[in-house]
Amino acid sequence: MVLFIGELDNENEKGCLLLHSPSVDKQDLHRLERGKYFFTKSKNIAEGMGLEFNWQLEIITNVRHYHIKTGVAAAKYLYSE
Repeated sequence: MVLFIGELDNENEKGCLLLHSPSVDKQDLHRLERGKYFFTKSKNIAEGMGLEFNWQLEIITNVRHYHIKTGVAAAKYLYSE
């Protein structure tokens, strides 16, 4: 699994609705850090269970919360030689 996150999808991102609640905000306050949290937490759980963790984290430079640019980065990752 490859997790793609835009580097600019951070505390300055204003483009989309971002859920905030006491329980959700424990993961952090913006998508970039929440994505990193999800990746690290998943890795720690897998290691704690003695499982192989073969995920990758890709931070897409100069991209906010924008599906087209994220899709282009994923396509390049998957199909570039």
